[in-house]
Amino acid sequence: MMACAFFACRDAFRALSLRFERPPMHEGGRQETLIDNNLLLYGKRHRLSDRECEVLRYLLLGKDNQNIASAMHLALSTVKVHVHNILQKTGQPNRQALVQDFWKTS
Repeated sequence: MMACAFFACRDAFRALSLRFERPPMHEGGRQETLIDNNLLLYGKRHRLSDRECEVLRYLLLGKDNQNIASAMHLALSTVKVHVHNILQKTGQPNRQALVQDFWKTS
């Protein structure tokens, strides 16, 4: 009985930890509105170009580089450069930290 409770608590803790590291991404509606409302301010604060803000929006929606390149009609290498520049300007080590920083400061 105690073993079952232990494993249930452990699994619940892992699931909640993953949700913090990678917030759930939902298509449409409320999340996109929140992103759009905060993106301009976040972009200005970190001196992001308009194109970098556009790439950041796709990143916040959970898109990978290939999907961003397809959506924006850019080369994959161009998207990689934009992502690298965004990470440099915001001082974040990776995408997950960038997403967390965006939502924390928004």
